[in-house]
Amino acid sequence: MDFKKLIDYFKDGKKKKNAFTNIIIIGLIGILIVIVSSFFNSADSFSKPDNSKKQETKTQGESDSDNIQNYETSVENKLKGTLEQMDGVGKVQIMMYFSSGEEQVPAFNVNKSTSVINETDNSGGKRTTTQDSDGDTVVMSKDGDKESPLILKKYKPKVTGVCIVAEGAENGSIKLSITNAVVDLFGISADKVDVYPMKK
Repeated sequence: MDFKKLIDYFKDGKKKKNAFTNIIIIGLIGILIVIVSSFFNSADSFSKPDNSKKQETKTQGESDSDNIQNYETSVENKLKGTLEQMDGVGKVQIMMYFSSGEEQVPAFNVNKSTSVINETDNSGGKRTTTQDSDGDTVVMSKDGDKESPLILKKYKPKVTGVCIVAEGAENGSIKLSITNAVVDLFGISADKVDVYPMKK
């Protein structure tokens, strides 16, 4: 019997067993690291304030502001294009003033009730009291967890004043035509429209 081969065989077996044990230990350490890191991540999510709603509100606010600004720019450009097509009018520069923000009209639940009380006193006198009560509550609509008023109508910002600098406005009749056009288009009074000739 070759003892040397037998000893080598046992040594190789121990090496294989040690390698297998090392692999199991490394695997357990990896699992432990994953568990610990997930625990700290969940702890961070509890400790940090939820900014997602704030971000959503901010994004919505920015979107509304952009829409209003785009609307105002569009109105200015349309008026500019219209006035430049008028006979005797050349280049036009416009500055328009708008009421602040978009006006929203929410839906209301109207609750009205009338109660009539008939009373008779000891001496036989009768008294009737009528009491009217009414109250309005805003109708709310739900979108998931979010609750907001149900909007029936939206009104774009109204034009409150217009300043126009135009070629040809030194002529009184052209100036009057420009003023009348703006008054008719936007339903504002003539004193809210200023028209000036453009410098040459």
